[in-house]
Parts: sequence; C-alpha cells; structure tokens
Amino acid sequence: MHRMSRSILTVSATGLLCLFTGLASAASAAPAAGVKGDPQPEMKPFQISSVHSMSPGSVAIEPNGDIAVTYDVFSGKTGKTTVCALHRGARKCSATVNLSPPSGDDVFTVPEVFTPSANHIVVLQNTCCDTATNGDDLLYTSTDGGSTFSAPVRVGSVGVAAAELIGSDIVFSAGGPGGAAVESIPVTATGPPSTTAVAIKKESFDNAVGSYKGGALIGSDFLGTDYTSYVAYAPSGKDFNSSASYHTVGTFAHEQLIGMSGDALLTIQTTGKQALLLRLFNGSKFGAAHVVPSTKGGGPEVFAVDQDPNGTVHVFSSRAAVKGYELLEVSTSTGAHWSHATSLGSGLPSNAFAGALDAKGTGLVLGTAPPWGHPVLAPQGVSFSLKPSTITKGHTATGTGKGSPAAKGRTVELQVKKSGLWDTVATTTEGGTGTFSFTIKGASTGTFDYRAVVADLPGYLQFGYSPAQPLKVIS
Repeated sequence: MHRMSRSILTVSATGLLCLFTGLASAASAAPAAGVKGDPQPEMKPFQISSVHSMSPGSVAIEPNGDIAVTYDVFSGKTGKTTVCALHRGARKCSATVNLSPPSGDDVFTVPEVFTPSANHIVVLQNTCCDTATNGDDLLYTSTDGGSTFSAPVRVGSVGVAAAELIGSDIVFSAGGPGGAAVESIPVTATGPPSTTAVAIKKESFDNAVGSYKGGALIGSDFLGTDYTSYVAYAPSGKDFNSSASYHTVGTFAHEQLIGMSGDALLTIQTTGKQALLLRLFNGSKFGAAHVVPSTKGGGPEVFAVDQDPNGTVHVFSSRAAVKGYELLEVSTSTGAHWSHATSLGSGLPSNAFAGALDAKGTGLVLGTAPPWGHPVLAPQGVSFSLKPSTITKGHTATGTGKGSPAAKGRTVELQVKKSGLWDTVATTTEGGTGTFSFTIKGASTGTFDYRAVVADLPGYLQFGYSPAQPLKVIS
C-alpha cells in the first residue's frame, strides 16, 4: 500500500439556428471520419516523462488553473527533483526544471510542491546527507510560474514524509523511533525555526498532514504486531513547532494510515474485510468511519485522497481486484453518500498517486514510476429531444435541449449516426439559460439517430453527450 497524501465562457452572439438540411445533404456535409461511441479524449492519461521516478510525487494548482508537478529522478550517483509546469488541458510540460541538491546529496521521501500565490511555486525536499548546520530539508522558490528556481534554502532536519500548506505556512512531518516529528515554516523561509515538535510520541512508520480551520492535523501509525493509527491536532493560533500545542484526537486500532487531506483521514483495516475507511474531523474529534466504495477485500492496491477547496473529498484507488488496476475516482461531502466511480484510465504503470483539485473538483492525479498525468474533469451534461419524432419527407422536426451547467454562448453540435459513427452536421450556441434548438428537414425516408454534444473549457470539463433520439421520416 502506498500513501499519497470555470468561469463560464461567455460570448455575445447567441440564439436559434435553423438547420434546413435534408438527411441526404447532412451526410455530404459531415466530416470524412465520424466518432464512435461517447469518447472522452481529454481524460486519457498521458506520460509526463519516461524517466523512472524514485518516490511518490506531488501536485499543486496555481491560481490561474495551471498545474505544478514534482517527482524525484536518478541522475548519476545522486538524485534530482524535477518540476513540471503544465497549462490546464495540456499534455506536455510548458517548462521543466531539474533541482539539484547541494554538496552531492541525494533526495529522499516525497518532494512536496505548493503554489501560495500567482506564479509563486515552492518545493520542499528532504535530502541526505551532509553536516550543514541548517539541515538537509531544502526549500526551492520560483516567482515566474516554474520557469526558474532560486538556490535552495536549508530549513531544518525533520525530514519530509508528508506536508500541507496551512495559510502561508508549510507544515511537514516525518517519523522514526522517536515518534512523528513536525516542523512549520513560512513559504518565504530563510532558515529553520529555532524549535520543532513531536506531535505523536509513539514510534512512527507512515505519516500524514492535514488541516482544519487553520489548525494542523498530524497523522502517524505504528506497524508492529498491533497496527494502530494516531492523529494529533494543534488548533489555529498555536505554535506548530511546539510539542505542547498538540493533543491526540484519534486512535484507531487495527488500521494502517493511508493519508490525509484537509480534515479528511484515510485508513485501511488490517483485519476483517480490509476496507478503506474515511473519517472527517469536526474540530474536536473524528466522525464515524465510512467505507469507501469498491475497496473491500485487500490485495495489491494504491490509494490517494484530496479534499478540494469546497470541502468535497475525492478518493482515488487502483486495485488488482477492480478491472486490473483501473484508476477510479469517487467523491463525497459527508462520507454517507458517494458519487458513481469515474475511470481515470489505467493505473498499472504507477506505484503511487497524488492529486490536486480546484473548487470545481477538476485538476490532476499524478502517478509515479514513471510519472503519468491523469486529468480529472467535471461532468458536463446535455439533454436533447425531437418533436415530432415522426415526420413526412420534406417536412421538419425541431430538436431542443439544454446544457448543464448552462453556459451562454457554448457551442453545441448536432450529430447524426451513420454506419456506426457519429458525424457532426450542424452547430449552434446555448442561450442564457443553456437552451438551444435545431431544425431538421427530412429529405429521405428512414429512421435516423440524432444526438447533441457539448464540449467546452479543455482541462476543466468532460464532453457532454445526450442520449440518442430517433427521427423517423416517412413518405
């Protein structure tokens, strides 16, 4: 098991398009090659690099929607941290920078990337080993959206197994025999803090960091004969670098820690059905455990979790028992009710995942070893109906529908099915409430299937396909 830890497009021209085209002429106006089924080409995973990544990576979303990705790679006798800047919807890095640690050091654990403000990207990396007074944890900073980075600043020696941006501070943690150590630094840190904390004193194996209303949640587990996960909390306003600020808010026997994001905690049962469990923190304790759909039964598996800015929790899972490591996404706001699973493509090439989503629940899941990108898009729907559904040759039928969510000016395609493929025969745009209309003239007899298709904002929204509607033309 592995830990991970729109604005609506608006144009002024809109209205009704009357398509007085017969079925025979529609065929001649269609593209040479049609579309089969309901494809989602923008959701297809893409390989970011062919270089083997050494460890789990991380992802962050910039204020303009661009995405920053980090992962570690081998380079000669040591390692480097690669930073890839991706424009939303793009499948290749707009900029790639390799960050080399000083003193010939090597890189370890998880490189953590954050985007505190526009064009401001910071990367926190654990390295080893030298005798520098300010430690081996390095902070790199870019102020041009990831095109270039400053020389690293040494910010301590805690290590970086998990991290979270809380306000303008990065809170990170790593474990060992002495427990789960914690350090907090500003994103503009020029050196390490004078003290660091131990939030959980039990020997620590896996680590996670979350947040609740400006406070810090620290997770850890003990993987001895009795697997147990622990979570400690330091409220907002407390010194996150003081052990006294933390108190235990959860102890979960027979459960291994998987990860945290925001106030969402993921653990997995080590006995019984071996289900993945989600709990949400309320400021004083964690609520009831909810079984994440399709995660019972154990077996080779990789999980990740991301709580988007609106509080929705997204869980990503790749398991041998479910369609051969297909990467699935499910989401919930409460844990009691879950979305239907969405396939993000094959997760087989990856041995770890990390996600970053915006307030609409869109973004990217990063798989590593080698690094792969799995776009996460919001659903886009469209209804469509024909009246009448039977017409006489030479007469017309009206096709009407509505896009969801409504987007004034969004292009709507009318497609007809021919020889098993869907061909676009006309386009129109949505009105202010998302409605649209086509007029279709029956030029030849027969029964013809029509549908409406909407596509907008690459990298944010899925293509929307209406159910097929038959139009019968009689003589």
